[in-house]
Amino acid sequence: MMLQEDQSARALHFPHFPTRQQAVVWRNWELVSVERLALVLGTTEDNIIELARGMGLRVPPQVGKYWLKRGYITIIRRNWHLLPISQLLTLLGWTEERLVYTLKEDDFLWIKLGSMKPFTQPVYFRPLTDGEQAATAQMRAVLKKHFPSPVETSTASPFDFLHDFGYPLQITAGIKPIEADDIVINQAWQIVYPQSSNKVRKFAEYFAQRFAQQWQETIAVTSDAARKNTIELKLDPVPSLSSESHEIIIQPDRVCITAVDEEGLLRGLQWIERQMSLRGGPRLKPQTVNRRTRFELRLIYSYSAVYGDPLLEPELDPYPDELLARLSSLGVNGIWLHAVLYQLFPWEKTPDLSDHWEERIKNLRKLVARAANFGIGVYLYFNEPRAMPLSFFARFPELKGHTLEEQAALCTSCDDAKAYLRNGVSHLFEQVPDLAGLFTITMSENLTNCYSKASHLTTNCPRCAKRTPQEVVSEVNQLIVDGAHSAKPDAQIICWTWGYARGAGWSREMLDEAILAFPQDVALMCTSEEDIPFNIAGVPGRVLDYSMSIVGPGERSEQSWAVGRERGMTTVAKVQLNTTWECAAVPYLPAMDLVEEHLRKLAESKVDGLMLSWTLGGYPSLNLELASDYFWEENKGIIVDSEEFSKRLFGSRAFAFVTEAWTYFSQALREFPFHLGVLYYAPQNIGPANLLYLEPTGYKATMVGIPYDDLNSWRAIYPAEVFEDQFMRLAKKWRQGLELLHQAADLVDETGNAVFADLMNVSQAAYCHFQSTGLQARFVRLRNRWLKSTDPKGRKRYVDEMIQIIDEEIQVTKALYKIASCDSRIGYEASNHYFYTALDLQEKVVNCQYIKDQLEEQRRCM
Repeated sequence: MMLQEDQSARALHFPHFPTRQQAVVWRNWELVSVERLALVLGTTEDNIIELARGMGLRVPPQVGKYWLKRGYITIIRRNWHLLPISQLLTLLGWTEERLVYTLKEDDFLWIKLGSMKPFTQPVYFRPLTDGEQAATAQMRAVLKKHFPSPVETSTASPFDFLHDFGYPLQITAGIKPIEADDIVINQAWQIVYPQSSNKVRKFAEYFAQRFAQQWQETIAVTSDAARKNTIELKLDPVPSLSSESHEIIIQPDRVCITAVDEEGLLRGLQWIERQMSLRGGPRLKPQTVNRRTRFELRLIYSYSAVYGDPLLEPELDPYPDELLARLSSLGVNGIWLHAVLYQLFPWEKTPDLSDHWEERIKNLRKLVARAANFGIGVYLYFNEPRAMPLSFFARFPELKGHTLEEQAALCTSCDDAKAYLRNGVSHLFEQVPDLAGLFTITMSENLTNCYSKASHLTTNCPRCAKRTPQEVVSEVNQLIVDGAHSAKPDAQIICWTWGYARGAGWSREMLDEAILAFPQDVALMCTSEEDIPFNIAGVPGRVLDYSMSIVGPGERSEQSWAVGRERGMTTVAKVQLNTTWECAAVPYLPAMDLVEEHLRKLAESKVDGLMLSWTLGGYPSLNLELASDYFWEENKGIIVDSEEFSKRLFGSRAFAFVTEAWTYFSQALREFPFHLGVLYYAPQNIGPANLLYLEPTGYKATMVGIPYDDLNSWRAIYPAEVFEDQFMRLAKKWRQGLELLHQAADLVDETGNAVFADLMNVSQAAYCHFQSTGLQARFVRLRNRWLKSTDPKGRKRYVDEMIQIIDEEIQVTKALYKIASCDSRIGYEASNHYFYTALDLQEKVVNCQYIKDQLEEQRRCM
């Protein structure tokens, strides 16, 4: 990948800033130090501070310590049109090699930025002219008008969530009085664990620690023989029962948890903890509960992991203990992270690419051991074998496969490539024997095998061209399985059929053939909602991926699972239960009816496991709390519905309003104009932070990156008016849900106030994103008509309507600013870092006011 600026693509001008140097200071204020900004602009720190003070920025700045480590994508995106590469490197403190690697490997960042770097002239400090000083004063006045006390109203800083992933939700509807048959657990009790199990001892000790924190009572943990007042933990492997299944018998002087495995005992302890919370005290009711695991795998991605090379920098821990504890309490038993094979073992052909493999392995072992303390296994995302630059094949021409631009695949029809894949995976599991497993993507994502990125399934590799795509991808999966199982026979390998799509050329018959050729001892994972047909506002289409608004599972996935089951494979559904690219800037979309419908259907489909998220959707949220009710069958398999869930969260007076609000949110989300192009290119992820432009930018929207004003890409298959109308309909119904939440606010039980405040924050933020997307679409459509119109009356009408939209957009932006200033999660997504900051939202208001002034001047001249 050659990193150079595109001379034909001129960077955007941002006229709402009096000068470009001020834009650089504004967009990097409190992200990097004043010293760094002075170095970039070639001036003194005093001059930088004067520029900042002149615009009304906080002086001295409170520079966030995480931005350069955890928010560099935000920094790069904000400066893509401001700084040339040389100054961008100075700003980041990076080498060009590091920037190239990040653009290539950090979840398609180069594509998210448009696969090109706009040409920008260097920008240096100079004193402001009198006119620029006046314009700066005007900008400052706009900010003062709309944000009179921005510092005082901010109660959260970016990345605050790293220190608090939320305590387990307080799920009691009020402390209940002690009843006659209540069993009170206190310091007279003890926990007895199997003497032979160190893992169960740790589970018991953690339970005792949590018990002491919550109820201020100490209970002993011992392996001594059981006596009265004992919580006894027993192992009884029953082959006919699924993993983690357990029975809980509660008697006046004894509680016995019997499980098929060690993790099952943990789940029993977590159930007890939950019951105590429901009772409002350390009390239990006499009963017997059989809990059979409904979904054996519950796999999720970190809410906060840095995507690029997470195992090389342990200080960027993708899974801190606090997050592991929260996820475990919600029933999650698997986490995953991105990995590149040649970085995990010494590959003799390119030893430089394998630098620090020992350190990565060491950190992976540590993560695996920590996760095990919470009953969680670690899985790696495997998209292998990774392509190499063409220069590599000058030395190893026999390995060269399908060529795509400046790289080529390692041809897996070649014996050396097969050995690399098999031996590398074997080495991985030898080095990290407790690694739970991995999942594969063998079509699309990065260039890997010779069919993975081959257009219309036509490869230019002469060897693989003689073979079918299904032969090649199945062999890749077999090589990975052989390598893993040679070192660890029980390693779980999950083969994902993502990319085996109808639109990519895969017929139903080809997909079946591939599955039939997969290794038998793998889990077959299909995207639940893939290929579901839809008709929204009279526009037909089919789902490819990432949908909450269209509920799975679909026929294609059901058929694939059926083929896999016939071969004895376990089956996994990839779902999004928290959020999707339908709005990734919030930690969860509380469309509980849709979540519940999807889980019920998957339970009926008898799939064996769930992958709960891609890189987005990993927050331990209210949605996952509801989902956890579906992970086990209790006694007769009764499933708690959202109404009962709402009642235990918010109490008997508020729950009906909240439940109805969730229904409105679900109905609203069904109005989403679904299409992969909308998900990737429309502005619902960046929301109000996306700027308005009075003149067309000429730039194409980028994949979940920069929407610009590219309405044609935003709308995908929908006519512009339909696209706009659907977002307006969505926002209107969502607002009705918000009105119900406001009615519930004063009725919520005290114990549910914190959870309710969280729900309200997230719901309001989502509304701002949806409403703004509709407003932006309307603005661009009207702007384009205005620019083409020669009718004076029509032009005036367009101007009036655009001004009205701007006023609404200002109010929506200010509302989101207020929410985001108090909640560090708003605007954040792991693979994109922050879509926007508080200053971006303030800039949007300045941008809107600038355009409004221009339009009002136009109107005066009409």
